[in-house]
Amino acid sequence: MERKKKRPQQIDLAAEQLHIQWQDGHQSCFDLEQLRRDCPCATCRSLRGEPGIQTEPAPEPGELSLLSDTAASATAAASGFDYVGRYGLRINWADGHNYGIYTFEALRLRDED
Repeated sequence: MERKKKRPQQIDLAAEQLHIQWQDGHQSCFDLEQLRRDCPCATCRSLRGEPGIQTEPAPEPGELSLLSDTAASATAAASGFDYVGRYGLRINWADGHNYGIYTFEALRLRDED
């Protein structure tokens, strides 16, 4: 039952939200802006300064870090999504970014917080 709980029955992408109807009957609604801000790809995690993730050289002490072109043009508008195996989905953002995989387990846990 625990595994089934973490699988979606239906996913709908609206203009500003991602709606998931889970197999156990639970419903989740996620704000696209927040999902984009929390993109799980390595580049976005690095830009957020998450520990253990670094794709670009860190600035020297006293130097300012600049936003990359990717971060500066980020948008919360989504053009669609694709399933990634049986464990997650990849949101296709309108600016072309689609590297982050949002696992169903992480989405469900996020909704239970």
